[in-house]
Amino acid sequence: MSSSAAPQVEAGASGRVTMRLDAFVARARAAMGQWYFHGLLISTGIFVSWVSTPYQNLTQVPFWTHGFGQWRYVGVFGLLAFVSAPLMLALVLYPRHRSLVAHLRGREADPVEVWRDCVTRLPISAAVVSSVWSGFTIGLGLVYVGRREHFTATTYVGAYSSEALVTVGVAAFYLMIYEVALLPIAREVALQLPPDFADTAVMSARRRLVFLNTAIIFTVGCQAAGLAMGFSQAGRPLVVAVVTLGLVCTYVGAQLALVASSVSRRVAELSDALNAVASGRHAVRIRPSSGDEFDAVGRSFNRMVDLLDDHAQELRRSRSRLIEVADATRRLIERDLHDGAQQNLALVSMQLGQLESGCRAEPEAAERVHAIRAELSEVVAEMRALAHGIYPASLEAEGLTSALRAAARESEVMVSLDVAVRKRWDHAVESAVYFCCWEVLQRVGQVESDDLTVRIGLTEDGGTGLVDIRVQPALPEEHGADLEQYLQDRLGAVGGTVATTPDDHGVAYHADVPTC
Repeated sequence: MSSSAAPQVEAGASGRVTMRLDAFVARARAAMGQWYFHGLLISTGIFVSWVSTPYQNLTQVPFWTHGFGQWRYVGVFGLLAFVSAPLMLALVLYPRHRSLVAHLRGREADPVEVWRDCVTRLPISAAVVSSVWSGFTIGLGLVYVGRREHFTATTYVGAYSSEALVTVGVAAFYLMIYEVALLPIAREVALQLPPDFADTAVMSARRRLVFLNTAIIFTVGCQAAGLAMGFSQAGRPLVVAVVTLGLVCTYVGAQLALVASSVSRRVAELSDALNAVASGRHAVRIRPSSGDEFDAVGRSFNRMVDLLDDHAQELRRSRSRLIEVADATRRLIERDLHDGAQQNLALVSMQLGQLESGCRAEPEAAERVHAIRAELSEVVAEMRALAHGIYPASLEAEGLTSALRAAARESEVMVSLDVAVRKRWDHAVESAVYFCCWEVLQRVGQVESDDLTVRIGLTEDGGTGLVDIRVQPALPEEHGADLEQYLQDRLGAVGGTVATTPDDHGVAYHADVPTC
């Protein structure tokens, strides 16, 4: 099968974000090693909580106070999140995912359980835990703020309702971060999963998109309301308003980037796999890494490639069987010519010789018999050459090297042989290589030129035979047409490949064939 390069498509904005995000996660995974899980718990517990919780409450401060000026409330919420988040994540998540920890430490672990931890259990657990500690943090923080701002019951209900909606964004943020962070580990263990593995995640792609879109709508709605409230009050600092607006855009942009990367990553994987199969690499398979609809598409892709492989192998076997039948027919024809017609003609030639000896008294008759005998000898020689072209007896009896030497001696052009093969190859392979060389010699012999030369080289590298046929100068179009296709068809029947390399001096055909 001829191969062609896969088309290169320039990555869009979401593709570039995905590549950078994946590269960052891969570097973190390589740097932390067995401590990757611990680092993930600590970093998400501290960083995300310290960034997201104060920011969310910053936009809600105007709901509770008289403007943007109460910065100390933001510090209170940040301190509570900083203390509670890592502790809660460590206490809840670490004991529930020991298979993942064992895998990261190089210990024996069930790959199915590790995959489920990475794809389903841990991201959802992190989202649930983040919602719990957000509610805990917000509950304590609102009690602190409410006593100082003299909240009424209605104010408490409104504050808790708005923060509950914002908490959905926190859960979505944690879900996506853990899915991205655990993706390299899911890909590692995917190589060890059984072929019929078809688990599905609780959070499918459709549910994930609905959940994230809902979280973004809730977050943007609550924060926009808070900003509007702050702008409507007197004494609003412009710097605080601008910073808050920038945080809103950043937070929502990060969520949108995570959504886009989760989709574009899988689409890119499927596109790469399709391009690889189109270029002839049929060993490509898509490994499960998300347990959602994209994995279902990947399984369908794998089944399609398996069917293509089966059809391609059956086609190769069928072509090989046809070649074997053709070679067997050639051998039968050659033996019939050698053992039948050639022997009979040789007997007739002997009888004519005896007749010539008995006609010495009749010179004219003796001369006529001699001429007939000479013509018969030419017919025998032509029949011997024809039998050799159909199937040389030396190929089966002595091997490829001997048959090629005989073909070189009989060729009308200068042939150089360079054979460095120590043992005989498989009979079907030897036949295919011989007839490819024979076809080249036949086409070269049809050209009326004294400058044509042919060089045939045979070497062996492990279990692969290397065939190098060089023709100088190149054959004219009428003689070289379809030669590469013939070589590819003949050698492809035994699992070989052919590459043509033209140059200033001629053309070279390089072939690789399995020797056994």
